[in-house]
Amino acid sequence: MDVLKGAVDFVQNKTKVEVNQRDIEKILSALNSTNHFWEVIFLSQKPFAVVRETINYLISIDFVKTDESGNLILTEKGKEFISANNIPVVKNYTCSYCEGRGIVFSEIKDAYEKFKEIVKTRPDAIVEYDQGYVTEETAFSRIALMIKKGDLVGKRLIVFGDDDLVSIAAALTKLPKEVIVLEIDKRLVEFINQAAKEHNLNLKAIEYDFRNKLPDDFVKSFDTFTIDPPETIEALDLCFTRTISSLKGAGCAGYFGLTNIEASLSKWHEFQKLLLNKFNAVITDIIENFNHYVNWNYLLPSLESSLTFVNVQPKLNWYTSSMYRIELVKDVDIKNEFINCELYIDNEAILYKEN
Repeated sequence: MDVLKGAVDFVQNKTKVEVNQRDIEKILSALNSTNHFWEVIFLSQKPFAVVRETINYLISIDFVKTDESGNLILTEKGKEFISANNIPVVKNYTCSYCEGRGIVFSEIKDAYEKFKEIVKTRPDAIVEYDQGYVTEETAFSRIALMIKKGDLVGKRLIVFGDDDLVSIAAALTKLPKEVIVLEIDKRLVEFINQAAKEHNLNLKAIEYDFRNKLPDDFVKSFDTFTIDPPETIEALDLCFTRTISSLKGAGCAGYFGLTNIEASLSKWHEFQKLLLNKFNAVITDIIENFNHYVNWNYLLPSLESSLTFVNVQPKLNWYTSSMYRIELVKDVDIKNEFINCELYIDNEAILYKEN
């Protein structure tokens, strides 16, 4: 039996996501390192659905079993296969101090301490807008990266969607010339504007739906943007139509996270072509697992899964994304108009359900 080929065929048929044998090996390597489903996703960095269906296949061929607590246990057959094919445990050589980001924010620590106090009363993440916010350390690491790259000090920053409250973090440093937030969630708009008022920040949030045209005053007006976009190709195209339109021109920069958990490398490939060919941008940086997300309360109820290994509370911040920095190499003219599309759900989304 060709286990890897069988797994590829099974998973591709179930998920309609492109999968190869190396993907299956990486999931087996993660299973050789932990018995916790959410940590398998974190260690393998493969899409949620691909990991779930790979495990289902391995259970069906008696390579993996589950116990009453939802732990994933390699069987003797599974262990023999892993040993015979030299599939290793996952080694983690990540720096524990910077969590692998390669950046620290000690020079803006005072602003960080204020930020931690402000966000204690932040609105909860909600499923309606596919929300899930990053850790406080992640938010300030983003700010430090912008400072390092010369994209924040004295610059006009626009934040597209801000459940991470990066706008408040940036404004607290007193370094940007101005910070504007465009956000669909009225709760967050009110929270950000209230924080700006209470702490005398040069910051303003405006209620906005990405599908609507960008306000004319914001076209070609900003030096830097940041966004945590939904990860359907349609949403990525839409979001970067808006974000790129907001930049003044060549030399301006954008920052955003992109996961492997809801975006396969095939999707990365398609998206990177959009950046290069449609938006005249070059990718200057991709920092793996830069963004660490706090577990959100609606995860398990929204999945509605019957699988015991899925229905376990995550015991780590398993959801991460890579930090991209892009820079415009030449100006681009983009039509500013209403665009309707599916923002949140495709077959790689965690919340995708087959009809």
